[in-house]
Amino acid sequence: MLPVLTAIGSMACVVALGWVIQRTGLLAGRGLPRGIARDGAGHRGGDGGAGARQTLATLSFTICAPALMFSTLASTDLAHVLSRGAAVTWITTAVLGLATAAAARWLLRLPAGPAAVTTLAAVYVNGGNIGLPLAVYLFDDALAVVPTLLFQLLVLAPLTLSALDRATASADGGTPARSGWRSMGQVFLAAFRNPITLGTVAGLLVAVVSELTGARLPDVVLLPFDLIGAAAPPLGLLTFGMTLAVPMPAADADLGVAAGRGRRLVGWVIAIAVLVRNLLHPLAAWALGTAVGLDAPALALVVTMAALPTAVNVTTYATRYGVFDGVAARATVWTTALCVPVLVAIGALLV
Repeated sequence: MLPVLTAIGSMACVVALGWVIQRTGLLAGRGLPRGIARDGAGHRGGDGGAGARQTLATLSFTICAPALMFSTLASTDLAHVLSRGAAVTWITTAVLGLATAAAARWLLRLPAGPAAVTTLAAVYVNGGNIGLPLAVYLFDDALAVVPTLLFQLLVLAPLTLSALDRATASADGGTPARSGWRSMGQVFLAAFRNPITLGTVAGLLVAVVSELTGARLPDVVLLPFDLIGAAAPPLGLLTFGMTLAVPMPAADADLGVAAGRGRRLVGWVIAIAVLVRNLLHPLAAWALGTAVGLDAPALALVVTMAALPTAVNVTTYATRYGVFDGVAARATVWTTALCVPVLVAIGALLV
């Protein structure tokens, strides 16, 4: 399982660099022109580079990640998203996502924003940084991760990011959403104003047209998107590392509860993410894949993708909206660390 360890080790190096940048205040103004890292009142950022961290997250979220998804999906073979293995991925992710959202809202009684981030931490996996290398080195198929990415970016991301849009708008004094069909329309429009969703949908439309006509976009068109999109993973990892260097408050302001209960809730959120990512999702994928009769290679692939850790993008999204970003980062760390023995076990038993 050297590819697993190599992929995770490379990610860890970039995350460590982000942590050092934040701790040393490298982007908070030291060695930079006067005023670059000052807030609107002319004061230094309170956490040694909050403005820089937010800027990197926004750049990845609005420019680089959409370009990456467009270039990837524009050249995708649609047959990869119509298999039984893909159906297993979609069903298990949807069921666990709904269960996590229900637990976050009604058992932990989290507000809508933190509940959305909790759901993402539990079911939104690192398909790009870990899933793609594993698909290439273990299964010799870079597109094997596409069903996972499509479900995340066409279903999970629109729903949860629209919830974050609405939650943050409400917190900022925005107009409450109307009920009924008009409210549903607002959710739909909010989801498809998201840059990553737009990039994904555009890439998928190009893939559909290419499938129907046999014509493909020339490389000269896709290369600029490839170039910009290549920055998304390292920017996400740097933002992740910078977030880890920011001390988490005793009581997260997003929760609106006393410090003691806030700490307990944070612990429960991380525990839920670890339980779903490192145990329940792989087991559910194995059980359903076996039930529908997947052959050994397809079953191994589906279970491996289900065992991936929480995506760094979850921290990017949380940082972008200013909701639960410290919790998202810590959930990503725990699920990434614990995924190593899980993936090694899957490799020994199924691959």
